Amino acid sequence: MSAIVPSLSKMWLKIINLEQTLFPRLQDSLGVLTPKEEKLIKILDFAEIEKNITVANITNTPKDRIQIARAFIAKSVYNFQTTRALIDRLKCDKTLRVLCGWRYHTEIPSESKFSRVFKELSKLRIAEKTHEQFIHTYLKDELFFYNASDSTKIPLREKPIKVEKKKKLMKKRGRPKKDEIREPKEKTKLQLQRDMKTTDEMLSVVSTNCGVGVKQNSKGNKETWIGGKLHISVVDGDIPITAIYSGAHVHDSSVALPLIQETSRKVDYLYDLEDAAYDSDIIRDFSILHNHRPIIDINPKNSKELKAKKELIFEEKKKFEELNLHLSCDTHHYNQRSSAERVNAYLKDSFGCDKIYYRGATKVASVLAFGILSICIHQSLKLVT
Repeated sequence: MSAIVPSLSKMWLKIINLEQTLFPRLQDSLGVLTPKEEKLIKILDFAEIEKNITVANITNTPKDRIQIARAFIAKSVYNFQTTRALIDRLKCDKTLRVLCGWRYHTEIPSESKFSRVFKELSKLRIAEKTHEQFIHTYLKDELFFYNASDSTKIPLREKPIKVEKKKKLMKKRGRPKKDEIREPKEKTKLQLQRDMKTTDEMLSVVSTNCGVGVKQNSKGNKETWIGGKLHISVVDGDIPITAIYSGAHVHDSSVALPLIQETSRKVDYLYDLEDAAYDSDIIRDFSILHNHRPIIDINPKNSKELKAKKELIFEEKKKFEELNLHLSCDTHHYNQRSSAERVNAYLKDSFGCDKIYYRGATKVASVLAFGILSICIHQSLKLVT
């Protein structure tokens, strides 16, 4: 059946089954469903997070693991910032409680148990596995045009870990003497990652510790925050495919190669769209190696030639716009990079990741992963509805 019916058709058939069979039955027992409740039902049904909940001790099965995992998806969909707000809503909202798996409000676990179970789910990377499972089931056979990469700041209530800076030894000017041996220059993270094969190896040089980040916003002003960064790859339809968490002090380009490699493994696409922070020949070559065409903005840095080139492109673009002509198709392609920015906005404004009160990279990454999972399913359903 999977070879005959395309993946998007499978989604469409499943949605019809939900709307014509499940929704009427739920309305008979729970009353009229709100749009938010219908949205949650669809996301829970497509996520199938129950398949990834493993039981460590068979003789003494832990309780409420599946229900709590479903509740954390509901936390993202309902845009709750804290677990306390989620529990309070579960106790007074019968429909939400039943959708998560509890019949009576007295069955809802305490806040401390929610915290303990969330720690277990974070270590097992349940949300990440469910996200990858959904992509493999419904999106793997689709061809996408664009893969836009970007990062967003994640402020946290933690103390940043101090990074010890290595003292640079003063080098002698001029050429070395005949018998003098000088230490070779240290390789950059990109140079190290270029020679690595697996994503885990590439991410081993990327820190997840809480740090201090500095970023230039769209208005040209510098913003400083304490916490981390979320790096995402987004394809057509604002569908996030890959998400990687790092410390705030990690440069965007240090996560570019893992993003391209993971996204290429999961789906097929044509263009890599990235801003000036990713301007590197190593990233371009890596994208071409994976059969993509990179379109990356120029970062002039301290080069007068690059600055003059960028100014010339800007002036030509302005003149062509006055004549209602396009300078090149690359400009049109690059404008699609805004999909990554929209997903970052969805994550913070509508899916419960505006303020994160958890501490530790594993828990923070898990909170973000539940949000990314919900957005991925929600945006994918828009392709067929």
